[in-house]
Amino acid sequence: MKNLISIKEAREKKGLSINELSKALKLDPEIIRLLEENLQLPDKFKAYQSTYKKSIYRYLGYEVKYKNSISDIPIDYTRLSIVYFLLLLVFTVLVLLSFNIYNKFNNQISIRNIDKDQVYMDVLNLSSQYDLNELSHDEFINNLTLSSRVNYAQKISIFSKSNKTIYYKIQNKNTKTIQFGEIFQSSELNLDLDNDFLIDLSNINNVEKIIYKGIEIKVSEGLNSYLLNFNIKDLEALL
Repeated sequence: MKNLISIKEAREKKGLSINELSKALKLDPEIIRLLEENLQLPDKFKAYQSTYKKSIYRYLGYEVKYKNSISDIPIDYTRLSIVYFLLLLVFTVLVLLSFNIYNKFNNQISIRNIDKDQVYMDVLNLSSQYDLNELSHDEFINNLTLSSRVNYAQKISIFSKSNKTIYYKIQNKNTKTIQFGEIFQSSELNLDLDNDFLIDLSNINNVEKIIYKGIEIKVSEGLNSYLLNFNIKDLEALL
């Protein structure tokens, strides 16, 4: 008997009144009061006394295991364990999928780099037809001379000499894209400096001038050379 908890104690632990418990279980409040005080129920309800008690205890979170033994309803951790296991499984699958996508993306970039290498060889082959030599980046910068400021635009513009054409290839390191084109006297090349660019130029001798961040830069004459993979931001060394 010492392990028993009365209906009244169980109800009060849940913070319920007799009327609230009565409404929840659809029982007469008088029946609940009699059961709490261990009093006899009216004759017509005596046969249901055990059922009433079990219903009340179960609603209040207790389970009647034996006739005179009442204990808390144990928490079933099996379902909780299954839920955690499934969540862990889903998380693991997502991580593996992300890793595979990352690897595939990197492999695509590697393949793209191979394409660039082929473009590099095509440029070399084209340059050899015109007896041009590759100009190093340091030599290129050393053959540039600051002239004057013409504006304050944060971009680079490359102009071609009259009746001359410059072929270019631009590699945008931020977007991983490549752009090809031609520079004419009537159509200069303009690039915003928000991104990081590498540029190839087919013949430096055909460059009339370069405007970098609003400052005009002149190119020395007689540079019958091509330029490969020049980082535009290296022009900062001149400013």
